[in-house]
Amino acid sequence: MFQIIEKTLTLLLMASFLCLAFPGGGASTSDQQDIQIITWRGMTPAEQGFLSRLSELGISAKYHHFDAGRSETNLAGFLRANRSELEKRGLIYTFGTSATNTLLNFGVGNVPVVFNIVSDPIGNNITLSMHMPTRGATGVKQSLSAEVILQLLEQVYPYETIAVLFDPREPNSTTEADKVTNVADVLEKQTLRVRFIPDVEDAELHVELMRSQLEAADVVYVTSTSSFVQKAYLLKQILPPNIVSVTASPALVDHGVSLAFGEAYWQRGEAAAELAAEILLNGKSPSEISINEIKANESILFIGKTSPVADRLDLSAFPDRVKHR
Repeated sequence: MFQIIEKTLTLLLMASFLCLAFPGGGASTSDQQDIQIITWRGMTPAEQGFLSRLSELGISAKYHHFDAGRSETNLAGFLRANRSELEKRGLIYTFGTSATNTLLNFGVGNVPVVFNIVSDPIGNNITLSMHMPTRGATGVKQSLSAEVILQLLEQVYPYETIAVLFDPREPNSTTEADKVTNVADVLEKQTLRVRFIPDVEDAELHVELMRSQLEAADVVYVTSTSSFVQKAYLLKQILPPNIVSVTASPALVDHGVSLAFGEAYWQRGEAAAELAAEILLNGKSPSEISINEIKANESILFIGKTSPVADRLDLSAFPDRVKHR
């Protein structure tokens, strides 16, 4: 029998929730917002930035948290079992493409939704417009476009051949791989698409095969997907240390990727909080709030501290915007 278990937060995060829900210890519960947090793979710095910024903006709220554990089945079960309560929330925050799509396809009445860490809101059918969001949801785009990333990569490390590493089971990963491939073709770069299934049974053989394929390229583009984060130890084994690898997600730099262009999860969380405040404090609907995108000229270049290829990068285009992690 399927049981819905609302995940228990760590003591530290619970303390943060309580501080935000009851600022000063005397806030009236009638003044509090009721906010649902739905995560895909546990609490991340994105949620911490979201909660912190909401507190700074003076929003008093009671938070409810559910983690899907990277399972659409778990999330769908939670939504079915808790529909009546969810429809009473003042706002629902979601992390990632899968969690956001599952929620929007399920439907929660007129409750506004703010999503975060979504790489391609239009390509993944979350909205039809970046400037006038649809489906009762607005949010934060995780990354720069494939075109911008490949152009920035050319500035720091010229290349001719690019391998695109993606998980064929993850829609957001395949969508990103398609975009990278199309842009690379326009830029007249030779491309190689490499399928990486982290949960494959014969992992050692899979790693050997992937590595030999990737070694044929000048650079490797790693798509942003939770499955790669979950199996980070395999990702580190697959990526050839002598070849530059790039991604749209700074989180993957912590797991063996050479570099990324964008913003940290914490900053994306703060951006999501700004959108939520427009809804909670100013009464705007999601359709009135443009989806937040990272500005290319303000993006940060994240470089792995232990990356053996770091000294081969030309950092002149990022004089004050390099972060080693």
